[in-house]
Amino acid sequence: MDTKKPLLGSYFGNHLKSLRHTLEEQKARPVASFFTCSVIGIAILLPTLLGILLLNIYSADLDWDGSAQITLFLDQNTSTIKAHELIKTLEAESSIAEAAFIDKDAALEEFKALFKLSKTLEHLDRNPLPHSIVVKPSSEVMTLEDAEQLRDRLGVHKIVDQIQLDVMWVQRLRSISGFLERSTWLLALMLGFAVILILGNTVRLAIENKKDEIAVLKLVGGTDAFVCRPFLYMGIFFGLGGGLVAIVLCSVVLWILGGPIESLAISYQSSFRLSGLSFESTFLILFLGAVLGWFGAWLAVRRHINEIEPI
Repeated sequence: MDTKKPLLGSYFGNHLKSLRHTLEEQKARPVASFFTCSVIGIAILLPTLLGILLLNIYSADLDWDGSAQITLFLDQNTSTIKAHELIKTLEAESSIAEAAFIDKDAALEEFKALFKLSKTLEHLDRNPLPHSIVVKPSSEVMTLEDAEQLRDRLGVHKIVDQIQLDVMWVQRLRSISGFLERSTWLLALMLGFAVILILGNTVRLAIENKKDEIAVLKLVGGTDAFVCRPFLYMGIFFGLGGGLVAIVLCSVVLWILGGPIESLAISYQSSFRLSGLSFESTFLILFLGAVLGWFGAWLAVRRHINEIEPI
């Protein structure tokens, strides 16, 4: 028992010394360390911003039902009485919150005022527009699939000629988000590989600069694990530093874009706001940065430390 404690303390003590040595070295050359961390941070920033954009798109997709509506275009021969009877039937369903009747004459007048075609439409023999009913789904209709099922059920009524589900923007949004999701993964993989290469090359240069020192350490009995330890901590240091740079730059970019996006949302009567990094995503960026840094350093020391042997 007494012999294990000193061994355990010596093991952690060696790690602590290696960590301190690495931090002192980076402190001695702050400009070079900052530039290395900045390059890594920019590489991490790009997929991070795309990921945040995806999360905001998904949150907007979840809120689609507040603006969804189904428009029923009735047969031209449908009377106002039959239309109101259908409205009573629709309002009895739990999946429908509201059903509003739009008279075809009122719709024609609105069309004339909107497009300023009153003189042109005066030459028509009859009103080409049908009566219509605008249906707003209730809170039970939570997803796009539920709304599509409701649309299909409403289409079975005999006096309904055509039916339109006004959520095409949701389908387009999902297509765009699917494309962005794949693009984010591809970009993250490529830039992650680039970070590994950058850190591997940085550690390789550090090994070359300390080639003689490494040879002396091996000559006096230093193991490969002991020699590699400071370089592994160097990779972790640069990975964490790059993660911190990415977090700072991401916050700045989101702050710059937040105002214009909020103004655009207000113009569409929406309360949407661009959300930023959460605690979990911040921790994930730092963790991935440290892992990439360690892996890049490990690849470098595995190849180059073994090649250095004392004469």
